[in-house]
Formats: sequence, C-alpha cells, structure tokens
Amino acid sequence: MAHPISCQTILRQFCLLAALLCVSPAAVAGIEVAVRGLDSEMQNNVLALLTIEQQKAQLADNEVRLRRYFSRGRREIAQALQPFGYYRPAIKADLSRKGNDWMAVYDIDPGEPVRLRAVDVRLEGPGGEDPRLREFLKDLTLKKGDIAEHPRYEKVKRTLQSQALELGYLDAEYQTHELRIDADAGWAEISLHLVTGPRFAFGPVSFNDAGLTPELLTRYVPFEDGDAYSNRKLLELNRALSDSDYFSRVDVIPRREAATDLRIPVDIVLAPRKRQRYTAGIGFGTDTGVRGSLGWEHRRINRRGHRLGAGFKASQIQQGINLSYNFPIRNPRTDRLAIDASSRREDTDSVDSRTHALGINRTRVRDRWRENLSLTYQKEDFTVGLTDETTNLLMPAITLSRVRADNRMVASRGYRLQFDLRGAVAGLLSDTSFVQARADAKWIVPAGANGRVLARGTMGSSWVSEFRELPASQRFFAGGDQSVRGFDLDDLGPRDSSGEVVGGRHLLVGSLEYEHRIRGPWRVAAFVDTGNAFDAFDEGLETGAGVGVRWQSPVGMVRVDVAAAISESDNPLRLHITLVPDL
Repeated sequence: MAHPISCQTILRQFCLLAALLCVSPAAVAGIEVAVRGLDSEMQNNVLALLTIEQQKAQLADNEVRLRRYFSRGRREIAQALQPFGYYRPAIKADLSRKGNDWMAVYDIDPGEPVRLRAVDVRLEGPGGEDPRLREFLKDLTLKKGDIAEHPRYEKVKRTLQSQALELGYLDAEYQTHELRIDADAGWAEISLHLVTGPRFAFGPVSFNDAGLTPELLTRYVPFEDGDAYSNRKLLELNRALSDSDYFSRVDVIPRREAATDLRIPVDIVLAPRKRQRYTAGIGFGTDTGVRGSLGWEHRRINRRGHRLGAGFKASQIQQGINLSYNFPIRNPRTDRLAIDASSRREDTDSVDSRTHALGINRTRVRDRWRENLSLTYQKEDFTVGLTDETTNLLMPAITLSRVRADNRMVASRGYRLQFDLRGAVAGLLSDTSFVQARADAKWIVPAGANGRVLARGTMGSSWVSEFRELPASQRFFAGGDQSVRGFDLDDLGPRDSSGEVVGGRHLLVGSLEYEHRIRGPWRVAAFVDTGNAFDAFDEGLETGAGVGVRWQSPVGMVRVDVAAAISESDNPLRLHITLVPDL
C-alpha cells in the first residue's frame, strides 16, 4: 500500500538535492595559462593583455567563452609584443584538459625585431643652438640600428620637450613627431622636429606684506632676475617658503601675461601662521617610565624672522628645561643661528647629575648633510659610583648628520648617519682636557613582501687627561631599550671598587633585527644586540637577544620586547617597551 508523501518531505528532499548540487565539483575547477619563450618584461606585458589570463576566474564554468578567449590570445600576444619592436612572432598555442582543469600554453618565438634605419631628431628655433639642449641630443638613447621600441621613443619625445620647457622655452612644440614602421620590411624611422620658440626668463619677484622683511623673503628665492625660467625653481621656492613654518599658505604665481621682453614677473602671496604655537607630548619607555613634554614657541618676534622657544621634558629618571632664541642667517632655507640655555637633572641607578649649560650653535645644510657647529659652556654636578665631582667645560663641537627615508616614522627603506666630535682644553674655562668622537648609524631595508631588516651600530672613543673629572654626561654607558636589550639602562660599563658602573672611555654597540608583518598594523620581531662600554677595546662584549611584538600606531611604532641577557650565566629576562620613530 502506497504511503502519501507530505509536502514537508518533498521540500526536505529538494533542499538536500540543491545542497548536493552546490557542493558538487564545478564543470571546470581551474585554468592555468603559461607563456613561454619571452623575457620577463615581455612576458608580463603579454599576461597583462591576455583576456584568458585576466578573466580566468570567470571562465571556470563557461567552456564556450574559454575557447573563444583562447583563440583571441594569438592576436593579443602579437599586439603585446609590438611596443618592444617585435611585429612578426611565431605563436604555437595549445589548449588541453585534464579532469576538470584546463591548461592554455602559448609557445612564442618573437622573431626578428623591427630596427631603426633612420633617426631624425632636430631642434629648430632660438633654442636650436642652446648648448644644454645640444648636449642632451648627443646622449639620445635612440640610434640607427636600435630596436624600434615604442616606450623608448615616447620617453625621448617627452624628455626632450620637458628639457626645453625647463630651460625656459615655454612655447616648445613638435612640428613633427612620427614613428613610422614597415613591419613586413623590418624597418622603422623616427622623426622628431622640436620648434623651441623664444627663451623666457624670470622677471621681478614681489611679495605681499606677510610680517617679514622683503630682504629676508628675497633670500628664499633660488633664482635671480634674468635667469632662465624654470618650473622646478618655482616648486623649490614654494617648498622652501612652506617649510619655513612662517606661513599657513603659500601661492607662487608666475604672470606670463604680464611678461616684458620675455621676462615673467612672479607674485608670491603669503598667509602668515599664528605667532604662538603650543605643543604637548606623552610617551613611555621601560628605561624612562612615563615621559611627557610641553613646548612653546613664538614664531615671529620681529620682521627679521627671529624665534623664541621654551620646552620642558620630564620622566621618572630625567627632568629638563630649555630656552632657545634662533634666527635665520645667509640662506634662510638651511642656515640658522641659535642661542640656547638649559638645565637638566638625571637620576638613574648609575648616575646622579645636575647640568646647566649655555651655548651658541650654527646649523646649515651642505649636500644633504646637516652640519651643526656649537660652543657650549657647561657646569655639571655629578655622582658616579664613589666619585662626587663638579666639572666645568667649555666645549666646541661639530655634528654631521644625514637621514634618507621614505617615512621617518615607520620606514620601509632608509638610513640615518651621525658623526660627533667635541672636546675641551684645561685652563680655557675647563677643568679637564678631552677629545671625544662618536659615530651612530641605522639602516632599514625591505626583506620580502612583508618583512624588513633593521641594523644599527654605535662607536665612540674618548681621550681624556683626567677621567675622574670627566662628567657623567660625557662618559659612555651601554644597556637599555636603545642600546643592548636584555640589560638595564646604563648597566654595562667599567665598575669601581664599590661595584657601581662608572662609565667608560669607549663604546661599541651593534644590533640586528628582523620584523615581519602578520596582519594589518601588527608585526613580530626577533633580534640580537651586542656591545659594551669599556676603558679598552679588547674587553669583552655583552649580548642580549629576544623577540617582540610591534604595533604601528599613528605616531610611530610601539615596540614590546622580551630580551634575555644571554652573555650572563643565568640569562635574566627583561621587558622593553618603547615608542620612538624609526629614523
């Protein structure tokens, strides 16, 4: 006797069948496309233009479209090779199926390239005899017999016109620009005839009243009245005024319509920033504990661009206040003179000191190096181990530094170099004679798609007549977050008879670290640090190693490290937490 089937039973069976169909293998599980016989640049261009490669994810269940796009591939490959000068390729194509997977293979013999049989590049008009344009023509990368590559032709065409514009030939245009190709005969010809037109020059530069003297503003201008007109120079001027921090808006306006005798006047409209600026910051480091800072600056005390600033910094181990008066000299884009006064207190497990200083320094930039020359008078009361002294020093010093990075806060590639030389002479407002040199370096390079390697090193040496009178601020210590991790701050160095670290004449520290991005702003790291402060370079180095977690915050990389002092017998562990920019 038949049993009636309920609607619910039918519905359940229908849903079960639909589910089985959904999880069943698709008619085509995957498509692989292989291009053979080409160098990497041509192969990449072919794959970028092959529809079957670009659409393979959508072709998995449509064999008709798959075969159509496969057949289209011969024409697309031929087009992709033409920019490289190959117009007669031999292409063998094969489409095969194994199970539910497809394999499309294109074996390509690009054949003989089309070569240039004539290159006719001319300069006509007033710029035809300009030695800088003529010199550029001598260095042309396109010559008779070369492969007729479209990108090289376009680059020469674009660069020649850009060079003419940059030299002041603002009306430079091509009367003829042709790349003629006879693919069957295997030859090509290039004709580039650039008519330069007249050469324009800079005329007078005028500023609105923005609170600074015209004499100071004029020193920002990187060209003279009558110099060849250059867009690059205008951008340089705009950047220099923007970077000066005097102005909230900078508009550099060339007025070609007002040109007289081919001299273009330039109007500069400036909006001054607010005179007063206040800053505040907070951070944390295992060495310093919680730290904070307050700052104030008067951007324009007078129309000559003088500034006055004050700052206060405090942490669990250091407190300091400073006052600075500075003003631009000669080239205001790079050169400044400053008078500084400061007072600082430091209290760590190794050092207790109070330092008062008054100094003058000049900063300027030469060939991407920042040079700082200073003369500082310093009085320091300090206690180090069993030594309790007061030392006066008059110290001339020079510092050279250079930083190159794609992002100084969190860099994927970059470096920082700094060299310091300072000293004092007993009897010249100084209680002891010494000379000290120090070099610091840090490199960051990418390692694969998600990693980077960070390396840093420090070397320093002191030559001093009476080490006991050398103040704590001029001695070398090692250990801590920015030195040898796994050791406490300033825990490494020579010790006195009481066992306390008293600092050394020399310093040597190195570090190697690998970071790997795991997800979003999160990274993991492994590192090894080694170094020490000592009185002789043949003394041993201490080593720490560990692992850490990184979080890329909006204000820099937060680093949490656990390091072991592996050169010590019991391998003690130490936690290091820092928030500092990479470079």
